[in-house]
Amino acid sequence: MRKDIIYILLLLLITDLSIILDIPILRQSLPFIFFTLIPGYLLIGILRLRLEFIEASVIAASLSIFLLMITGLIINSFYPLIRRPLSLLPILLALNIILILLMTIYYFRGEEPIRFKIQGNLFPALSSLFFPILTVTGSYLMNKYSVNILLLLVLLSIPVYITLLEVFKKRIGPATYPVALFSISLSLLLMNGLPSNYLIGRDIHGEFVLFKMALMNRHWDMHLGSYNAYNACLSVTVLPVVYKVLLKVPAVYIFKFYYGFIGTLMALAVYLISERILKRSDYGFYAALLFIFQFSFIYILGWCRQLIALVFFAAAIMVLTGDMRRTHKKLLFVIFMVGTILSHYTTAYVFFFLAAITPLLVRVMKRFKVPDNSREFFAASLAVLFFVILFAWYAQATGAPFKSAVSFFTETIRSMSDFFAADMRNNSELAVVGIGISSLPNLLSTVVHDIILATIGVGALAVILKPEYRKGREYLAAVIICMVILVSFIALPFLSRGYGGTRLFTQLLVILAPLFIIGVDALTGFIRKERWRIPSVIVLLILLFSCTNYLNYHFYGIPYSYSYDGSGERHYETFIYDSEVAASRWLNYHYNEGSVIHGDALTFSRIIYGFNGIPKINPQFFNGTNNTESGDYIYLRYVNLHEGLVFLDTPSKPPVFNNGSLKIDNTKSIKLYGDLIDKRDLIYDNGGARFLWTI
Repeated sequence: MRKDIIYILLLLLITDLSIILDIPILRQSLPFIFFTLIPGYLLIGILRLRLEFIEASVIAASLSIFLLMITGLIINSFYPLIRRPLSLLPILLALNIILILLMTIYYFRGEEPIRFKIQGNLFPALSSLFFPILTVTGSYLMNKYSVNILLLLVLLSIPVYITLLEVFKKRIGPATYPVALFSISLSLLLMNGLPSNYLIGRDIHGEFVLFKMALMNRHWDMHLGSYNAYNACLSVTVLPVVYKVLLKVPAVYIFKFYYGFIGTLMALAVYLISERILKRSDYGFYAALLFIFQFSFIYILGWCRQLIALVFFAAAIMVLTGDMRRTHKKLLFVIFMVGTILSHYTTAYVFFFLAAITPLLVRVMKRFKVPDNSREFFAASLAVLFFVILFAWYAQATGAPFKSAVSFFTETIRSMSDFFAADMRNNSELAVVGIGISSLPNLLSTVVHDIILATIGVGALAVILKPEYRKGREYLAAVIICMVILVSFIALPFLSRGYGGTRLFTQLLVILAPLFIIGVDALTGFIRKERWRIPSVIVLLILLFSCTNYLNYHFYGIPYSYSYDGSGERHYETFIYDSEVAASRWLNYHYNEGSVIHGDALTFSRIIYGFNGIPKINPQFFNGTNNTESGDYIYLRYVNLHEGLVFLDTPSKPPVFNNGSLKIDNTKSIKLYGDLIDKRDLIYDNGGARFLWTI
């Protein structure tokens, strides 16, 4: 028997024992590592793929996550034959059967899939691992003692580390770049996931409700009521339940910690894609840094359904650029395509658009005799298969996401009559053209993002017009499609408002990231300053890093980050205090069924962590809708009581100084609402949250 089979069997035995015996630390770590890597490793071996370590790791993890999701879905389908199908026994038994089956097939026809060699100086690579360690420690100090020195040290050290890698480039080994990307991306994800003992973000709270309901019932109901669009995403329903049952950790840490490790796969995939297109590992590293320095990557733990979908999307694009047999490419691509569909509807729609339009553009290029020596991958049959699966899942099986998509595009067409109306567009897209700039840090962020967008645009033109930059007809077609989508999100009313352009940009960067390097190369070549190429790239990346981590606001005196600032807009909006949840738990035991809980726009994200179910919540109480009835509750959270602020809606613009004080968008002073809350009966007060009662 081969040694790797013996090792895997031993690991499976130890993993099972750690779960069954509930061994501390081991149970919280080993099952996550084992079930997120080993099933995919076996599948790669069965396919007889020979891959380098980084590519094998990304593909193995992506395949394993897909298998966990599908296994959970299949087990869930046995309801009501099994009353609680997503319980430990059915999940662990199913995974063990699958692992034994895969190992048996692997033994008879598989080959060891990974080529792994340790070369060069390992110190630069290993030293980067201190970033996530310091981040976890710094987050603890910030949450417990409001000490942000360690987190700021990490953020200030990362640009220095990147610069040193370039200075000592000739002394580093081939493992340095991927390990550094893993460490930096994990640090940024955890830094913005670990604040508070609860989840951080906006969409994530709706995702968590659905996860919690599936977890409580040990069963996922695909036709669940209010959040049907989210509920169709197995990435935030079935998959986290599988992980939670196996790991036995607090539910919120599946999203805020473990998903952070999964998110690093995106950075590694973009690195490999860019390295292959640009033919240089350092260029691939800088292109991947551009990807992970985006707002929507750094804060993606706030919408975990897209995180999982982007892992599959990036893995699919990475497979296309790899050196493997065409049949293997097709199989892996289809698996990751299905994984994207099951994880997030909008990411899947964009993916489908790319897969469907690319072959049409390639045909046009053939007519115009655009040269290409590579073999084409995309075809009409693939687009048809994509649509059939997409339609079957979102229109037939779950329903709501397809209806939402139809409504979204209908509203986009209707909004064309308001083409010049600024309020029909998202503020992020308006800022690109200089509209809505409110402060010097905001101006710096806008200028940096505009320069990077312009550089990518130059890179796109270089790929289109100059044969020496061209990477094949399909990549050229994908570039054209991505650039058209980006322009449309700035130009078309409602399109940007209906789905944030920053999130879309992050997805498109999986394909477009190499254009940033190509754009700098073309510009420095045009002015004959080739020696400025790498310094220009590093300076732009460091400036982008400072803006997306809000260091430009912090050092200007405006607190804006919820990870290392204990005040300010984003902290007041997203940070959830223990006292707020304690109040919610108290009401959960004293709640009169049918009564409404009234509060400001952020009430929902506090109440759900204390309730077993979902009570009736009115987050528009301070917007002039005083429709309280006898027996209703008024909820005042920490910021209402201690900062005197009421959020009428989530802020859509950066904060500004107004007459020496900080003005936060969509907020009012609670003193203006004395007539709504005075003369109400106080029934609960823990110092950080309060409940009033309407007689």
